[in-house]
Amino acid sequence: MGDSSLILYIPPVLFSIVALAFLLLWRLKVTPAWQWAAGFAQTAAGFVVSTFFTEPYFAAFASGMIFIGAAYCYGSGLMEHFRTAQHAGPRLAFVGCYTIALVYAVYWKASLVHQLFLTDAGFAFLLGWSICVVTGRASRAIDKALIATTWIVVLDCVVRTVFFTFFSNSSDNLSDFATSLYNLEVTVSTITICMFFPFTALGASATAAIDRHRTAAGTDELTGLLNRRGFRDAILSDFDSGTPRGALIICDIDHFKGVNDTYGHAMGDRVIRALANELERNVASCGRIARFGGEEFVAFIPHASIEDAVGIAESIRSGFAARDWRKQGLARSVTVSCGISSIDECETTLDPAVDRADSALYAAKEAGRNSVFFRSPHGVPDTISRDMGKLFAASSRVSK
Repeated sequence: MGDSSLILYIPPVLFSIVALAFLLLWRLKVTPAWQWAAGFAQTAAGFVVSTFFTEPYFAAFASGMIFIGAAYCYGSGLMEHFRTAQHAGPRLAFVGCYTIALVYAVYWKASLVHQLFLTDAGFAFLLGWSICVVTGRASRAIDKALIATTWIVVLDCVVRTVFFTFFSNSSDNLSDFATSLYNLEVTVSTITICMFFPFTALGASATAAIDRHRTAAGTDELTGLLNRRGFRDAILSDFDSGTPRGALIICDIDHFKGVNDTYGHAMGDRVIRALANELERNVASCGRIARFGGEEFVAFIPHASIEDAVGIAESIRSGFAARDWRKQGLARSVTVSCGISSIDECETTLDPAVDRADSALYAAKEAGRNSVFFRSPHGVPDTISRDMGKLFAASSRVSK
């Protein structure tokens, strides 16, 4: 094989390297999608089989199946990356129909033109189907670039199959593929235009891994809520976009150490998750929630008045106190105390409000627990009441 034919070795080498890179990323849990590695490995194998295997029928059929397998894996990788349903049933049904048609084109018609048309059209359709499923979920710039470069691959397949099927006088003999203009064109387009696709996929996978790490760093593993770091980062972002007004609630499970010591840490974890669920039920739609550590939780509710916050906190307190723990092996009630404060207009951080809410929480504990206390920005004792069939009066007085 002359020097001019060395170009035919480039696609399998490049795709093998990319496949190994994705395999390593998958093994290191940087990307959850092993399908990327499988897809690029199959693409490399497809180039090897179609170009260098001498038995034409086997090469035509095997390469056609390998390339459709690559398209399936690329689609699966996209769906896994964007966390959508895999639609495996319909896609596998299409692969089954494609296989029957490929058998007919290769072993019945013995037609290179038909085989190439089926391979390109099937590849483009299967990959294009997957792109249509995930396109609406691309929000990051790198994800949009991944969608764009994948469409370029599909467009390359469509243009090539239209040209060589309807506008070219290429040989229809299966044994002529290796020396055909088609083989040269697909090699050149692969190592120029289509190589944007694997490297964009690598970039998108790396970016997603960084985002997952950043999210995990700001998330409490037990409850799935924000942790202290994540909460402060989120609130800092709120302050940067304009000083938020609202109310802060700090909740702390009463006598939690007794639950842990008597019933074990597993039961303690259940109690913590239960309070997290109660907070999510009452606050998730209107504010931010975090587990600050241990049995302490914080909720920030933008634009909420003290009256609003007291109503929400009382709903949390009463809902949590009403839980029946006996089926879970906890033969006692569990309650929560809450401290509340609003944010003063002149405050540029959340720290003063946290201190006031913490002071109110301490007063709630001192007053007997299972209650809601609040403190104004100026330390003036507040009493808030609301009517829910009966008068709820805040039972606290927190002085300066």
